[in-house]
Amino acid sequence: MMRISTIFSIFLLLCPGAYARELKVATWNLGWHVSKAEATTWIAKCSAPFQLNGATGLWEPAESGTPGWELPWGRNAPISWNISVLPPCDVFKTPGFDTVPVTEAAYVKRSGQLTTFIENKIAPDVIAFQEVSGEQAVRDVLPNDGADYLVCSFGSHKVQRLAFAWKKEFGPAVECEVEDALSLSSSLAEKDRVRPGLALALTIDGKLTRFLDVHLKSGCVSPFDNPPDALDGNAGDDDPCITLQQQVVPLEKWIERKSADTNRVVVLGDFNRNVWHETHEPGKTRTDGSDPKSELPSTVKVRKLIDEVNDGAPEGSKLTLLDEACPINTASDEACKRLKSAKMSDDEKLLKRSENLGCRNPVGLDHIMIGAGFSSPHPAEKVALGRQGRTLSASAEHPNPLLSLSDHCPLTAVVSD
Repeated sequence: MMRISTIFSIFLLLCPGAYARELKVATWNLGWHVSKAEATTWIAKCSAPFQLNGATGLWEPAESGTPGWELPWGRNAPISWNISVLPPCDVFKTPGFDTVPVTEAAYVKRSGQLTTFIENKIAPDVIAFQEVSGEQAVRDVLPNDGADYLVCSFGSHKVQRLAFAWKKEFGPAVECEVEDALSLSSSLAEKDRVRPGLALALTIDGKLTRFLDVHLKSGCVSPFDNPPDALDGNAGDDDPCITLQQQVVPLEKWIERKSADTNRVVVLGDFNRNVWHETHEPGKTRTDGSDPKSELPSTVKVRKLIDEVNDGAPEGSKLTLLDEACPINTASDEACKRLKSAKMSDDEKLLKRSENLGCRNPVGLDHIMIGAGFSSPHPAEKVALGRQGRTLSASAEHPNPLLSLSDHCPLTAVVSD
Protein backbone atom coordinates (compact mmCIF):
# COMPACT_ATOMS: atom_id res chain seq x y z
CA MET A 1 0.00 0.00 0.00
CA MET A 2 2.87 2.35 0.92
CA ARG A 3 4.58 1.64 -2.39
CA ILE A 4 1.43 2.52 -4.39
CA SER A 5 1.08 5.81 -2.49
CA THR A 6 4.72 6.68 -3.15
CA ILE A 7 4.41 5.90 -6.86
CA PHE A 8 1.26 8.03 -7.07
CA SER A 9 3.00 10.94 -5.33
CA ILE A 10 5.91 10.72 -7.77
CA PHE A 11 3.45 10.64 -10.67
CA LEU A 12 1.78 13.82 -9.45
CA LEU A 13 5.14 15.58 -9.15
CA LEU A 14 6.22 14.54 -12.63
CA CYS A 15 2.81 15.17 -14.21
CA PRO A 16 1.38 18.28 -12.50
CA GLY A 17 -1.37 18.59 -15.12
CA ALA A 18 -2.72 15.13 -14.26
CA TYR A 19 -4.83 16.30 -11.34
CA ALA A 20 -7.15 19.21 -10.65
CA ARG A 21 -5.71 21.87 -8.39
CA GLU A 22 -8.02 24.01 -6.34
CA LEU A 23 -7.04 27.66 -6.46
CA LYS A 24 -8.36 30.18 -3.95
CA VAL A 25 -8.67 33.63 -5.49
CA ALA A 26 -9.80 36.79 -3.74
CA THR A 27 -10.42 40.45 -4.39
CA TRP A 28 -10.38 43.21 -1.78
CA ASN A 29 -10.66 46.97 -2.01
CA LEU A 30 -8.66 48.26 0.96
CA GLY A 31 -9.98 51.82 0.87
CA TRP A 32 -7.15 54.35 0.29
CA HIS A 33 -4.60 52.00 1.89
CA VAL A 34 -1.02 53.30 1.94
CA SER A 35 2.19 51.90 3.37
CA LYS A 36 3.07 52.58 6.99
CA ALA A 37 5.85 54.92 5.88
CA GLU A 38 3.47 56.86 3.62
CA ALA A 39 0.90 56.96 6.42
CA THR A 40 3.38 58.87 8.59
CA THR A 41 3.55 61.63 5.97
CA TRP A 42 -0.20 61.60 5.41
CA ILE A 43 -1.00 61.85 9.12
CA ALA A 44 1.43 64.76 9.55
CA LYS A 45 -0.12 66.68 6.66
CA CYS A 46 -3.68 66.05 7.84
CA SER A 47 -2.72 67.16 11.36
CA ALA A 48 -1.21 70.41 10.06
CA PRO A 49 -3.24 73.66 10.05
CA PHE A 50 -5.11 75.18 7.10
CA GLN A 51 -6.71 78.58 6.61
CA LEU A 52 -9.31 79.69 4.10
CA ASN A 53 -7.84 81.98 1.44
CA GLY A 54 -10.51 84.54 0.61
CA ALA A 55 -8.93 85.31 -2.75
CA THR A 56 -8.76 81.74 -4.03
CA GLY A 57 -11.66 80.30 -2.04
CA LEU A 58 -9.40 77.41 -1.03
CA TRP A 59 -8.33 76.04 2.30
CA GLU A 60 -4.53 76.23 2.16
CA PRO A 61 -1.67 75.13 4.47
CA ALA A 62 -0.89 77.83 7.04
CA GLU A 63 1.11 78.50 10.21
CA SER A 64 -2.04 78.20 12.29
CA GLY A 65 -5.67 77.43 11.76
CA THR A 66 -7.93 74.42 11.28
CA PRO A 67 -6.37 70.92 11.19
CA GLY A 68 -6.83 69.05 7.93
CA TRP A 69 -8.98 66.44 9.69
CA GLU A 70 -11.65 69.11 10.30
CA LEU A 71 -11.91 70.50 6.77
CA PRO A 72 -15.01 70.04 4.54
CA TRP A 73 -13.79 67.06 2.54
CA GLY A 74 -15.74 65.51 -0.30
CA ARG A 75 -15.75 65.36 -4.06
CA ASN A 76 -14.47 68.70 -5.45
CA ALA A 77 -13.70 69.96 -1.94
CA PRO A 78 -12.24 73.53 -1.92
CA ILE A 79 -8.95 72.39 -0.38
CA SER A 80 -5.41 72.81 -1.66
CA TRP A 81 -4.66 69.08 -1.67
CA ASN A 82 -3.74 66.66 -4.43
CA ILE A 83 -5.67 63.44 -3.81
CA SER A 84 -3.84 61.79 -6.68
CA VAL A 85 -0.75 61.82 -4.43
CA LEU A 86 -2.13 61.41 -0.90
CA PRO A 87 -5.57 60.26 0.32
CA PRO A 88 -8.00 62.87 1.60
CA CYS A 89 -8.08 63.28 5.38
CA ASP A 90 -11.59 61.88 5.79
CA VAL A 91 -10.80 58.25 4.87
CA PHE A 92 -11.81 56.93 8.28
CA LYS A 93 -15.28 57.90 9.51
CA THR A 94 -17.50 56.93 12.41
CA PRO A 95 -20.85 55.24 11.72
CA GLY A 96 -22.27 58.78 11.88
CA PHE A 97 -19.84 59.84 9.13
CA ASP A 98 -17.70 62.08 11.32
CA THR A 99 -14.06 62.19 10.22
CA VAL A 100 -11.71 60.47 12.66
CA PRO A 101 -8.16 61.85 13.05
CA VAL A 102 -5.67 59.03 12.62
CA THR A 103 -2.60 58.36 14.76
CA GLU A 104 0.48 56.41 13.71
CA ALA A 105 -0.14 53.87 16.47
CA ALA A 106 -3.70 53.30 15.22
CA TYR A 107 -2.50 52.84 11.64
CA VAL A 108 0.18 50.34 12.68
CA LYS A 109 -2.44 48.42 14.67
CA ARG A 110 -4.74 48.34 11.64
CA SER A 111 -1.90 46.98 9.48
CA GLY A 112 -1.39 44.16 11.96
CA GLN A 113 -5.10 43.41 12.00
CA LEU A 114 -5.14 43.26 8.19
CA THR A 115 -2.27 40.75 8.30
CA THR A 116 -4.12 38.52 10.75
CA PHE A 117 -7.34 38.80 8.77
CA ILE A 118 -5.70 37.90 5.45
CA GLU A 119 -3.93 34.93 7.02
CA ASN A 120 -6.85 33.52 8.99
CA LYS A 121 -9.98 34.60 7.13
CA ILE A 122 -8.88 34.70 3.46
CA ALA A 123 -5.70 32.58 3.05
CA PRO A 124 -5.55 33.31 -0.68
CA ASP A 125 -3.46 31.66 -3.36
CA VAL A 126 -3.91 34.77 -5.51
CA ILE A 127 -5.40 38.04 -4.26
CA ALA A 128 -6.19 41.19 -6.21
CA PHE A 129 -6.16 44.46 -4.26
CA GLN A 130 -7.72 47.80 -5.17
CA GLU A 131 -7.02 51.20 -3.61
CA VAL A 132 -3.50 50.44 -2.47
CA SER A 133 -0.59 52.83 -3.00
CA GLY A 134 1.83 50.19 -4.27
CA GLU A 135 3.92 47.13 -3.49
CA GLN A 136 5.06 48.18 -0.02
CA ALA A 137 1.51 48.95 1.08
CA VAL A 138 0.63 45.33 0.23
CA ARG A 139 3.77 43.83 1.78
CA ASP A 140 2.99 45.65 5.03
CA VAL A 141 -0.15 43.56 5.49
CA LEU A 142 0.78 40.16 4.05
CA PRO A 143 1.25 37.26 6.47
CA ASN A 144 4.78 36.36 7.55
CA ASP A 145 6.04 39.77 6.35
CA GLY A 146 5.17 38.71 2.82
CA ALA A 147 7.79 35.94 2.78
CA ASP A 148 5.36 33.45 1.22
CA TYR A 149 4.07 35.74 -1.53
CA LEU A 150 5.26 37.54 -4.61
CA VAL A 151 3.77 40.97 -5.31
CA CYS A 152 3.14 43.01 -8.44
CA SER A 153 1.95 46.61 -8.46
CA PHE A 154 2.99 49.91 -10.08
CA GLY A 155 3.93 53.46 -9.12
CA SER A 156 2.43 55.40 -12.00
CA HIS A 157 -1.05 56.91 -12.25
CA LYS A 158 -2.67 58.01 -8.98
CA VAL A 159 -2.45 56.80 -5.39
CA GLN A 160 -5.50 54.52 -5.72
CA ARG A 161 -3.53 51.75 -7.42
CA LEU A 162 -3.97 48.02 -7.93
CA ALA A 163 -1.80 45.10 -6.88
CA PHE A 164 -1.61 41.32 -6.97
CA ALA A 165 -0.08 39.00 -4.42
CA TRP A 166 0.34 35.29 -5.11
CA LYS A 167 1.94 32.28 -3.47
CA LYS A 168 5.64 31.96 -4.22
CA GLU A 169 5.16 28.33 -5.23
CA PHE A 170 3.66 29.54 -8.53
CA GLY A 171 6.92 31.25 -9.42
CA PRO A 172 7.55 34.70 -10.87
CA ALA A 173 5.02 36.39 -13.10
CA VAL A 174 5.12 35.61 -16.81
CA GLU A 175 3.60 39.05 -17.30
CA CYS A 176 2.59 41.87 -14.99
CA GLU A 177 1.30 44.77 -17.03
CA VAL A 178 -0.65 47.94 -16.41
CA GLU A 179 -3.67 47.94 -18.69
CA ASP A 180 -3.49 51.65 -19.45
CA ALA A 181 -6.40 51.65 -21.91
CA LEU A 182 -8.83 51.33 -19.00
CA SER A 183 -7.58 54.66 -17.62
CA LEU A 184 -8.88 56.36 -20.81
CA SER A 185 -5.54 58.11 -21.28
CA SER A 186 -6.30 58.80 -24.94
CA SER A 187 -9.61 60.56 -24.29
CA LEU A 188 -9.43 62.21 -20.85
CA ALA A 189 -7.24 64.99 -19.50
CA GLU A 190 -4.63 63.89 -16.95
CA LYS A 191 -6.61 65.23 -13.97
CA ASP A 192 -9.74 63.36 -15.09
CA ARG A 193 -8.10 60.03 -15.91
CA VAL A 194 -9.60 57.03 -14.17
CA ARG A 195 -7.86 53.94 -12.84
CA PRO A 196 -6.11 51.51 -15.21
CA GLY A 197 -6.31 47.75 -14.94
CA LEU A 198 -3.52 45.42 -13.82
CA ALA A 199 -2.95 42.19 -15.74
CA LEU A 200 -1.05 39.23 -14.29
CA ALA A 201 -0.01 36.01 -16.02
CA LEU A 202 1.31 33.00 -14.10
CA THR A 203 2.26 29.48 -15.04
CA ILE A 204 0.37 27.21 -12.65
CA ASP A 205 0.99 23.49 -13.00
CA GLY A 206 2.46 24.14 -16.43
CA LYS A 207 -0.63 26.03 -17.62
CA LEU A 208 -0.79 29.70 -18.56
CA THR A 209 -3.24 31.44 -16.24
CA ARG A 210 -4.28 35.08 -16.68
CA PHE A 211 -5.81 37.52 -14.22
CA LEU A 212 -7.14 41.04 -14.67
CA ASP A 213 -7.65 43.29 -11.64
CA VAL A 214 -10.11 46.14 -12.27
CA HIS A 215 -11.40 49.17 -10.40
CA LEU A 216 -13.87 50.82 -12.74
CA LYS A 217 -15.40 54.29 -12.59
CA SER A 218 -17.57 54.88 -9.53
CA GLY A 219 -20.99 56.50 -9.36
CA CYS A 220 -22.87 54.47 -12.00
CA VAL A 221 -23.81 51.57 -9.79
CA SER A 222 -27.27 50.35 -10.65
CA PRO A 223 -29.85 50.62 -13.43
CA PHE A 224 -32.46 50.53 -10.66
CA ASP A 225 -31.45 53.94 -9.30
CA ASN A 226 -33.89 56.85 -9.54
CA PRO A 227 -33.45 58.98 -11.57
CA PRO A 228 -32.68 56.17 -14.01
CA ASP A 229 -29.00 55.29 -13.95
CA ALA A 230 -28.62 53.42 -17.21
CA LEU A 231 -25.10 52.98 -18.43
CA ASP A 232 -25.91 55.02 -21.52
CA GLY A 233 -25.79 58.15 -19.34
CA ASN A 234 -28.58 60.67 -19.05
CA ALA A 235 -27.71 63.12 -16.30
CA GLY A 236 -25.56 65.68 -18.09
CA ASP A 237 -21.92 66.06 -18.99
CA ASP A 238 -20.68 65.13 -15.50
CA ASP A 239 -22.63 61.87 -15.42
CA PRO A 240 -20.16 59.16 -14.27
CA CYS A 241 -21.98 56.69 -16.51
CA ILE A 242 -20.46 58.48 -19.51
CA THR A 243 -16.97 57.67 -18.21
CA LEU A 244 -17.84 54.07 -17.34
CA GLN A 245 -19.28 53.77 -20.83
CA GLN A 246 -15.84 54.51 -22.28
CA GLN A 247 -14.25 51.71 -20.23
CA VAL A 248 -16.49 49.04 -21.74
CA VAL A 249 -14.61 48.64 -25.02
CA PRO A 250 -11.07 48.39 -23.52
CA LEU A 251 -12.33 45.87 -20.97
CA GLU A 252 -13.93 43.75 -23.66
CA LYS A 253 -10.83 43.97 -25.85
CA TRP A 254 -8.62 42.71 -23.02
CA ILE A 255 -10.91 39.71 -22.47
CA GLU A 256 -10.96 38.89 -26.18
CA ARG A 257 -7.22 39.37 -26.67
CA LYS A 258 -6.04 37.50 -23.59
CA SER A 259 -8.44 34.59 -24.04
CA ALA A 260 -6.80 33.76 -27.37
CA ASP A 261 -3.99 31.66 -25.86
CA THR A 262 -5.64 30.30 -22.72
CA ASN A 263 -9.10 29.67 -21.30
CA ARG A 264 -7.74 29.93 -17.77
CA VAL A 265 -8.77 33.55 -17.24
CA VAL A 266 -9.98 35.34 -14.11
CA VAL A 267 -11.32 38.90 -14.18
CA LEU A 268 -11.97 40.26 -10.71
CA GLY A 269 -12.08 43.44 -8.68
CA ASP A 270 -14.25 46.41 -7.87
CA PHE A 271 -16.48 46.89 -10.91
CA ASN A 272 -18.38 49.73 -9.18
CA ARG A 273 -21.37 48.32 -11.03
CA ASN A 274 -24.07 46.01 -9.75
CA VAL A 275 -24.06 43.67 -12.71
CA TRP A 276 -26.72 41.50 -11.04
CA HIS A 277 -29.16 44.37 -11.36
CA GLU A 278 -28.36 44.54 -15.06
CA THR A 279 -29.50 40.94 -15.47
CA HIS A 280 -32.84 41.81 -13.87
CA GLU A 281 -33.34 45.08 -15.72
CA PRO A 282 -35.54 44.64 -18.78
CA GLY A 283 -34.33 46.03 -22.05
CA LYS A 284 -31.62 45.65 -24.60
CA THR A 285 -27.88 45.37 -24.12
CA ARG A 286 -27.31 48.30 -26.49
CA THR A 287 -29.40 51.38 -27.07
CA ASP A 288 -29.98 50.41 -30.73
CA GLY A 289 -30.72 46.76 -29.96
CA SER A 290 -27.81 45.48 -32.07
CA ASP A 291 -26.05 42.20 -31.29
CA PRO A 292 -23.29 42.68 -28.67
CA LYS A 293 -21.20 40.17 -30.62
CA SER A 294 -20.85 42.73 -33.38
CA GLU A 295 -18.48 45.69 -33.23
CA LEU A 296 -19.91 48.52 -31.17
CA PRO A 297 -20.81 51.49 -33.41
CA SER A 298 -19.41 54.80 -32.15
CA THR A 299 -22.88 56.32 -31.99
CA VAL A 300 -24.36 53.48 -29.92
CA LYS A 301 -24.28 53.26 -26.15
CA VAL A 302 -24.09 50.15 -24.00
CA ARG A 303 -26.82 49.70 -21.39
CA LYS A 304 -25.59 46.45 -19.84
CA LEU A 305 -21.86 46.28 -19.21
CA ILE A 306 -21.73 42.59 -18.40
CA ASP A 307 -23.63 41.46 -21.51
CA GLU A 308 -21.45 43.61 -23.76
CA VAL A 309 -18.01 42.63 -22.48
CA ASN A 310 -18.96 38.98 -22.01
CA ASP A 311 -20.69 38.23 -25.31
CA GLY A 312 -18.62 35.10 -26.08
CA ALA A 313 -17.19 36.41 -29.33
CA PRO A 314 -14.68 35.40 -30.47
CA GLU A 315 -15.24 31.79 -29.52
CA GLY A 316 -13.47 30.80 -26.33
CA SER A 317 -13.68 34.23 -24.71
CA LYS A 318 -16.88 33.58 -22.74
CA LEU A 319 -16.50 34.01 -18.99
CA THR A 320 -18.78 32.89 -16.18
CA LEU A 321 -19.86 35.44 -13.61
CA LEU A 322 -19.66 33.60 -10.31
CA ASP A 323 -22.71 33.62 -8.11
CA GLU A 324 -22.13 35.42 -4.81
CA ALA A 325 -23.21 34.41 -1.32
CA CYS A 326 -22.95 35.75 2.22
CA PRO A 327 -22.77 32.58 4.34
CA ILE A 328 -22.39 34.40 7.66
CA ASN A 329 -25.87 33.50 8.82
CA THR A 330 -29.28 32.85 7.31
CA ALA A 331 -30.39 36.48 7.46
CA SER A 332 -27.26 37.68 5.67
CA ASP A 333 -27.44 35.06 2.95
CA GLU A 334 -31.10 35.73 2.25
CA ALA A 335 -30.48 39.50 2.15
CA CYS A 336 -27.65 38.97 -0.36
CA LYS A 337 -29.96 36.95 -2.58
CA ARG A 338 -32.70 39.57 -2.50
CA LEU A 339 -30.28 42.40 -3.26
CA LYS A 340 -29.31 40.80 -6.57
CA SER A 341 -32.70 41.60 -8.04
CA ALA A 342 -33.78 44.67 -6.10
CA LYS A 343 -32.53 47.69 -4.19
CA MET A 344 -33.75 47.19 -0.63
CA SER A 345 -32.44 49.65 1.95
CA ASP A 346 -33.45 47.42 4.88
CA ASP A 347 -31.35 44.56 3.51
CA GLU A 348 -28.40 46.88 2.88
CA LYS A 349 -28.62 48.20 6.45
CA LEU A 350 -28.83 44.64 7.78
CA LEU A 351 -25.65 43.59 5.99
CA LYS A 352 -23.75 46.64 7.25
CA ARG A 353 -24.30 45.63 10.88
CA SER A 354 -21.30 44.15 12.68
CA GLU A 355 -23.14 40.89 13.42
CA ASN A 356 -23.50 40.37 9.67
CA LEU A 357 -20.98 41.54 7.03
CA GLY A 358 -20.01 44.71 8.87
CA CYS A 359 -18.70 46.70 5.88
CA ARG A 360 -20.09 49.97 4.54
CA ASN A 361 -20.21 48.66 0.94
CA PRO A 362 -21.40 45.11 1.60
CA VAL A 363 -22.44 43.77 -1.82
CA GLY A 364 -23.01 44.68 -5.45
CA LEU A 365 -19.66 46.25 -6.41
CA ASP A 366 -17.09 43.44 -6.31
CA HIS A 367 -17.27 40.50 -8.71
CA ILE A 368 -15.29 37.50 -10.00
CA MET A 369 -15.52 36.07 -13.53
CA ILE A 370 -13.78 32.89 -14.71
CA GLY A 371 -12.97 31.42 -18.11
CA ALA A 372 -13.98 27.99 -19.39
CA GLY A 373 -10.69 26.49 -18.18
CA PHE A 374 -11.94 26.81 -14.62
CA SER A 375 -14.98 25.58 -12.76
CA SER A 376 -16.40 26.59 -9.41
CA PRO A 377 -19.20 24.44 -7.99
CA HIS A 378 -19.80 26.88 -5.15
CA PRO A 379 -20.61 30.61 -5.20
CA ALA A 380 -18.01 33.23 -4.48
CA GLU A 381 -18.30 34.20 -0.83
CA LYS A 382 -18.26 37.51 0.98
CA VAL A 383 -15.99 37.43 4.03
CA ALA A 384 -17.42 39.34 6.98
CA LEU A 385 -15.40 42.08 8.65
CA GLY A 386 -17.75 42.10 11.62
CA ARG A 387 -16.68 44.59 14.28
CA GLN A 388 -13.48 45.24 12.35
CA GLY A 389 -15.53 47.13 9.79
CA ARG A 390 -16.11 49.95 12.30
CA THR A 391 -14.13 53.11 12.92
CA LEU A 392 -14.36 54.64 16.40
CA SER A 393 -12.95 57.96 17.59
CA ALA A 394 -10.27 58.21 20.27
CA SER A 395 -11.43 58.82 23.81
CA ALA A 396 -9.98 59.52 27.25
CA GLU A 397 -9.80 55.78 27.87
CA HIS A 398 -8.51 55.00 24.36
CA PRO A 399 -6.10 57.72 23.13
CA ASN A 400 -5.84 56.08 19.71
CA PRO A 401 -8.85 55.61 17.44
CA LEU A 402 -10.02 52.23 16.18
CA LEU A 403 -9.72 52.09 12.39
CA SER A 404 -11.83 49.90 10.12
CA LEU A 405 -10.01 47.41 7.92
CA SER A 406 -11.91 48.68 4.87
CA ASP A 407 -15.27 49.88 3.65
CA HIS A 408 -15.47 46.74 1.44
CA CYS A 409 -15.68 43.10 2.51
CA PRO A 410 -13.36 40.70 0.65
CA LEU A 411 -14.83 38.37 -1.99
CA THR A 412 -13.28 34.92 -2.36
CA ALA A 413 -13.78 31.93 -4.63
CA VAL A 414 -12.29 28.46 -4.99
CA VAL A 415 -11.81 27.47 -8.62
CA SER A 416 -10.36 24.34 -10.15
CA ASP A 417 -9.42 22.87 -13.55
